Amino acid sequence: METKIEQSEPEIIKKLLSQPRTFNFYQAVRLINHEIEQENKQGISSSLDIIPWLSLAFPETDIEDIKKEKNKYILTATFLSLFGTTSPLPTFYTEQLIQDEFYEIGEVKYLLNIIHRRLYELMYRVWSRNRIIEQFIEHHNRDIENAIFGLVGLALKEVRHKIPHYMRLLKYSGHWINTHRSLNGLRDFLTDYFNVPIEVKSFFLAMQSIPFDQRCHIGESNHQLSETAYLGSKVRASSNNVLIRIGPLNASVFPTFLMDSANIHLMKLLLQLYVREPFHYMMEVILDRGSLQGMQLSSPMYPLGVASWLAPEKEIESFTVRYWLKTDW
Repeated sequence: METKIEQSEPEIIKKLLSQPRTFNFYQAVRLINHEIEQENKQGISSSLDIIPWLSLAFPETDIEDIKKEKNKYILTATFLSLFGTTSPLPTFYTEQLIQDEFYEIGEVKYLLNIIHRRLYELMYRVWSRNRIIEQFIEHHNRDIENAIFGLVGLALKEVRHKIPHYMRLLKYSGHWINTHRSLNGLRDFLTDYFNVPIEVKSFFLAMQSIPFDQRCHIGESNHQLSETAYLGSKVRASSNNVLIRIGPLNASVFPTFLMDSANIHLMKLLLQLYVREPFHYMMEVILDRGSLQGMQLSSPMYPLGVASWLAPEKEIESFTVRYWLKTDW
């Protein structure tokens, strides 16, 4: 299923500024960094400043306050500081700083905050270093990206760049990493990826070509009656066939799944990556009965010999195109 975003980004930032205590420290820093990145892309020079809370009260949350002054976000944290209740220094240092602030004397506090900014920056970097999501999405770590795509067989950048919107494949990694890959998993994967109804059935009975070295050659090989001899070059078999039924589709989507279309080339590549056995795939594309239109020779929707008919529309119960998917194995 596609991830649904319940709140828009501006609404989250508004909530972050109005209700900062409801957010975790790391979550707040991530959201602010993302917002700063978006603002920088728009030519707005923004930054984040993290300072500790100067108070002798015991904090209830990681964050005391978040505010925005011009293009600077100021986050007031309640931990890891040289003053306050979490400070390793004696309490009278904090008392002196509170008194200095009352008389608007802030030189010592400003000096300590230079150290605090670096401490918070290093702490966040250490926290995110071994977290895959942060390294992949926010820091764009190429080593992590290659490792994650390795789970779905796309560790090579050259291979995954052949697939449009290849980032979408990551949400199917739960199917791909399994040793045994089922037809239901393949059906769910293809249905969700292409966003059309798809059924996958095994043991589809159809005519198959007999490999040349397995055909009957009288006096040479495969010529023993009732044992190895088969007349002709084709045989009805189902052991290695898979039927992929696509549809019903409307008139605009139907041509995009016909033979040699971009979607079919993409499906072929995905099957090569997902399925380990060399199956033969019969593609069955179904046109929705309500989308039947009169054939037009100039229309790309009805290629001659593939998706065309001469019978009146009212006599056509359903329109289905079948063809074998050309594979390289």
